[in-house]
Amino acid sequence: MTFLTQFRRLARLELLLVLSHARGWAALAVVACVPAIYLLIYLSSMWETAANTHALRVGLVNLDQGYVYREQSADIGREVVDELTQKGDFGYVELSDAEQAVRRVRSGELAFAIVIPPDFSAMALPARTANEGRLQVHVSAGNNYQTYLIAKKFTQELDADLNEALNRQRWKFVLSSAMASGDLLELRAALAKVQQGTKDLSTGLTEATRGSGKLTQGATHLSEEVARLVTGTQQLGQYVRGIESSLPPADDVRRLRIGADELAAGHVEMDKALAQLHAVSSKLVQGVEQFRQNEQPSFPFFSSNLSEALDPLQTGLGDLRDGLFKAHQGHKTLSSGAEQVRDSVRALAFGVRDMRASLRQVVAKLPESPQLAQISTGSQELVSGQTQLDQGLSQLREGSVYLQTSTQWLLDRVPTEIRLIDGSPEGLAHSVAPELQVMSSVGHLGQAMVPNVLPVAVWLGASIALFLIRGRHMPRLARRYGAAAKLLAKATVPVVVVAVQALMLCVLLWAWFELPVRHPMALLTLMVSTAIAFVFVVLLFIRVAGDTGKALAMLLLALQISASGGVVPIELSGEFFSALSPWLPMTWMVQGLKAAIFDAYAGDWLTPLSTTLGMGVASAGLAMVLGRWREARLRHLRPALDL
Repeated sequence: MTFLTQFRRLARLELLLVLSHARGWAALAVVACVPAIYLLIYLSSMWETAANTHALRVGLVNLDQGYVYREQSADIGREVVDELTQKGDFGYVELSDAEQAVRRVRSGELAFAIVIPPDFSAMALPARTANEGRLQVHVSAGNNYQTYLIAKKFTQELDADLNEALNRQRWKFVLSSAMASGDLLELRAALAKVQQGTKDLSTGLTEATRGSGKLTQGATHLSEEVARLVTGTQQLGQYVRGIESSLPPADDVRRLRIGADELAAGHVEMDKALAQLHAVSSKLVQGVEQFRQNEQPSFPFFSSNLSEALDPLQTGLGDLRDGLFKAHQGHKTLSSGAEQVRDSVRALAFGVRDMRASLRQVVAKLPESPQLAQISTGSQELVSGQTQLDQGLSQLREGSVYLQTSTQWLLDRVPTEIRLIDGSPEGLAHSVAPELQVMSSVGHLGQAMVPNVLPVAVWLGASIALFLIRGRHMPRLARRYGAAAKLLAKATVPVVVVAVQALMLCVLLWAWFELPVRHPMALLTLMVSTAIAFVFVVLLFIRVAGDTGKALAMLLLALQISASGGVVPIELSGEFFSALSPWLPMTWMVQGLKAAIFDAYAGDWLTPLSTTLGMGVASAGLAMVLGRWREARLRHLRPALDL
């Protein structure tokens, strides 16, 4: 027979044993509702307790007679009473007799009583010594310790508020006294300005001295360069005058220009003559040729001799014509060069003339020797004056430092009754306000108690659910069944019941208490899984010790409440509980609930869930091994819970 078949047969048998009659259904309903009823009763008693503090009756006895301090009257007791009644944190009952208030506190009619003595203002306002003003708060710790804690916290807050109010009064007196000493304050203000002025003067003179040193260096360098400039100017004047004296005289230049003009004009005339000669030679050549052609028939006897005589003449005339032509062409080139020479000589003549005029202007603009001497002397005097200025600024700087030290000494020793302080009486009385940055915020005390109460309700539900079965008995038919099938089948009814209990608890939190949950599905998963794990933990105790195991499970509940770190940090519970805490399933359930509801512990609810499930699996494994199943008839396996 397989494991599933064994488990299915035994689980069906366990369910029939509970649900086969009306009592079983009634027992199942009662057990399923017990954790929800417990949670409803517990949380309802502390849900939003801060909203009900006005129901606490607190006695208020004001016997203060007031006090006149520096011509100003003050009634601190009346101010305290008015402020408390205006806040309305508690149900204040004003009484006139301090002894009556103490008696009513002892009898429990009042939660606590506040008594303001007659000399409260007279002792508190001058503040001659520390804690001289005494305000009494009477409370009975034996009547109710939580009321004592509330009164203690109220006393601390009242102490801070009273001292702040008194400081405001004192600062009013201080500032009003400061206004009365106006002349002295004006004197100190003037001295402060003088001291600041001397400080600025010292700083400015220091910068001026530094700049003067640079100016001295610059003046020295300027004097050296001026000396070089004077020498260079003198040399430049001599050089310019030498150039002017070496230029050719103006008459020579003029004659050179006229000669160049006449040369160019002669070449022009020569060109014309050569042209005429060339034309005449050409005509002679033509005339000889024409003569030979026309006169040959007229002289038949002399034609041969005459022709021979004319040949040399014609040849010479042709050579003469060609030579004159070449001479005319060459003379054209020579004439063009003569014109260029004429233009160049003319430009040279005018350039020499302009250069002479410019050199004369340069010589005229150059300073004379006396002027250069004055420049050199002035630069030397500038260096001397700058040196003296530098020495004077150094002395002034030393004097300003001494003046600054003296004014500071005078300012420090001017007698004063009250120092001027910036700010208002309220700001001076309370200038620091710590700012609390809350992560994973919780609405009120009731919501904060949910992760602490839920594990108790779940454990209680798991323990009661196991009363519906007989944890150490098994029907005879399961004699040969496997250990896992026996244990899981035996836990079927409690597992179903605690799952229903977990769902009812979640519905109660959401529907009735309207609890805001950051991770709803995580809460639901954590509740159901942890409830099932608790079933196997308690079942382990029953398997090992029987009914005594149920009692041990209740003792373990008390131990887990103390060591889970839900109400107070586990570090404050001692080394024993701190060492034991990580090994208890309720510790991890508390942590997982805070992560799921408030997003605490960085929202990590999976680690607590896996740890709790691991403990449940380990308990189930041990329950399979430890203890021995007792065989019984079916009529002996009915629920042990008697309704």
